Amino acid sequence: MRWASALVSAVWYGCATPRADVRPPATREQATTVWRERIRSILAKGLVPIIDTEATYNRAIDLGYIMDQMDQLGVAQIAFAPFAGLGSEESLRMHRQYPGYFIPTTADGSSPHWYHDQENFVAQLRRELATGQYFLMGEFEIRHYPSPLQYKAGRVDRDITVPINSPAVHQLFRLAIETGIAFQIHYEIEDVLLPPLEAMLARYPEAKVIWTHLGQVRYHERASRYSSDYVRGLIARFPNLYFDLGLPGPPHVHPATGQRDQVIYVYTGLQPYRGYLDPEWQRLLEEFPERFLAASDIGADRYRQFGNQIARLRYLVLDRLSERAQHLIAYRNAWRLVTGEPWRS
Repeated sequence: MRWASALVSAVWYGCATPRADVRPPATREQATTVWRERIRSILAKGLVPIIDTEATYNRAIDLGYIMDQMDQLGVAQIAFAPFAGLGSEESLRMHRQYPGYFIPTTADGSSPHWYHDQENFVAQLRRELATGQYFLMGEFEIRHYPSPLQYKAGRVDRDITVPINSPAVHQLFRLAIETGIAFQIHYEIEDVLLPPLEAMLARYPEAKVIWTHLGQVRYHERASRYSSDYVRGLIARFPNLYFDLGLPGPPHVHPATGQRDQVIYVYTGLQPYRGYLDPEWQRLLEEFPERFLAASDIGADRYRQFGNQIARLRYLVLDRLSERAQHLIAYRNAWRLVTGEPWRS
């Protein structure tokens, strides 16, 4: 679907609603000023703003629809990582056109551009980050099972393994340290995969790493070590490790296993979202609110679900937390990672 969507980009691109935004920022300081103003405008309405740190963009996505949803739901900014076929420059284009809404984010590592050509991808990434125009690195697929839609479509090519201790991933960690810019990894939760990840985190403690999809377990029988206590231990050991909350809801079942594939929720079948945040994971979020990030995990195949993703995140997670934890997880942690500065009211 990522590849096909590029073919219809010209049709969808015209769907974005024109916006009367400020003049495109010329500097990083001007960009953060625009973002800060939008965050403050949402706070003034009595709503906790959200910075969505994990989303993938291509031109099949109607930006006008997304921005309308952002306005309605109190989403201040999205770090929209472009599909690699578009190039990171697409993120700069979106930011220049709608500076208050989008954070310049490098191209998403979720296509053959990354996992079949790792060295060239990292070399290009290094050149792009050297411009100083980007604030976050898009998600890199290190170990990735086909998504539910891909599984149903028979997309066995989406069963991806890039060894986390491979030369290209070592370069990613080094680049994160050199630039101070965080990068995101999609890394399935399985017992055999945890020691190599821990070894890399120990080797590069200064690299800011966002492990996406907290508690998303595809095969429960392969993840006996994983729990809120395990994550608590990682947080204690690795000061620059973060986790995002881009997850499906409590009833979601992965078709490959027939198992509910997120462990932070308890399934009840009751509306509105058929479950609730597990008390063990709620305690973890309250105990270490500085280490978690809001995320929608939308892409071109499901971008119309954006509003539901944000509403569910608010209802199931943010609204269950203390005011301090809400503000940190919703936008302040992301602000600190993106700008390099703590949020100041």
